[in-house]
Amino acid sequence: MGVKSRRILGLPVIQEGAGNVLGRVADVVIDDGFQVKSLLVDVREGRCVLDMDEVVIGHDVLLVKGAESLKRVEAGQYCIKGRERTGMMVLDYDGRELGIMSDVVVEPESKEVQGIEISSGIIKDFITGRSEISLENVIGTDGDTIIIQNEEE
Repeated sequence: MGVKSRRILGLPVIQEGAGNVLGRVADVVIDDGFQVKSLLVDVREGRCVLDMDEVVIGHDVLLVKGAESLKRVEAGQYCIKGRERTGMMVLDYDGRELGIMSDVVVEPESKEVQGIEISSGIIKDFITGRSEISLENVIGTDGDTIIIQNEEE
């Protein structure tokens, strides 16, 4: 079962074995293929990057082997944050607007993105819930727009 990236935000990053809290997750870093590559972690000294290969996703915590897993974010270093990806318009191949991307769904074991969550507006979200589209159905992006295959295809 997948985990929405917003559930990871704010979780403590704990050093495995020692139990030290190293920081808290501030954001996820998502590449052009909608894969979560790393996490931005707020620590006492500023902000660090934590590679997804270095982390174990628990129910209420993220575990890492040690503080050396956290790499300082250098001045001027830029990465695409999850918050910058959310809000992208989602269209089907025929150009029909389906809503906006509200989150990505991550498989905790493999840390692979399984799909995207689409919000169709407050009222529709409340009545029918938000929909999830498998990443396999995402054809590509065009600026601030995500294009997906039609459901019949």
